Amino acid sequence: MYLLWLGIVFYFLAFIFSLVYHFLSVFKRPTLFSLFLGWFFYMAYVIKMALDIGSFPFADTYGFYSLLGNGMLFFLLLISFKQEQLQKFLAFFSLMGILSTLLALPAEPSPYKSPLYSLHITSALFSYAFALLGGLFSLIKFMVEAKLKQKSLSGFFMPLNLLRRGERLFINLSFIFFTLTLIFGSLWSRSFFGQHWINDPKLIYVLFLWLYYAILVHLNLLQRIKPKTLSYGIIIGAFLVILNLLFIRHEL
Repeated sequence: MYLLWLGIVFYFLAFIFSLVYHFLSVFKRPTLFSLFLGWFFYMAYVIKMALDIGSFPFADTYGFYSLLGNGMLFFLLLISFKQEQLQKFLAFFSLMGILSTLLALPAEPSPYKSPLYSLHITSALFSYAFALLGGLFSLIKFMVEAKLKQKSLSGFFMPLNLLRRGERLFINLSFIFFTLTLIFGSLWSRSFFGQHWINDPKLIYVLFLWLYYAILVHLNLLQRIKPKTLSYGIIIGAFLVILNLLFIRHEL
């Protein structure tokens, strides 16, 4: 548990440093270093817990949200090194790390020891993360396009080509990992319940998301959808993922 608290402490330090950086334009490197240390200690806690129980470390929504938040934070930090405009939001990243890590405190360890279960949940984490990042890139793309129409380049700005490539990359990755989620889930269900499919609301919704992203990805690959319509579709997909995370629960 001390590793988890170390992660929270470094995320909190990053938040303090980020405020100094925002107002005085100093301490950017200490902020980034503290953020990565916070993420490092959090992941060390997760890996240690996984090794101790011999399976995926969490089995409830608290743990899943905690991993999802820290995972998305890591991707955003990596992207921020390529696009320094994102470093304007280091305070938000720090708060995201604090809240995501705090969610691990009440999380229950997983009772399932199957590697297939671990692969199923890990694939689901990546699919949700990439879907949400795709929606974020599409939203930013619309903001940048609006600025360009107004001929205003002040404030936050990212290259349109990067945003367009990013949103397409993220939906492709999301579709791939939704596919893996269903495959590993089916194999685990067969070994645990004796059948490849169970009528659980969460799994049915994931199947719906897989179909949605399959249509979106293939329309894009076949160039049968306009870029603006695709971006709207990606944002809707991210919204559907949020609905799944917040309101759909397993009944098993």
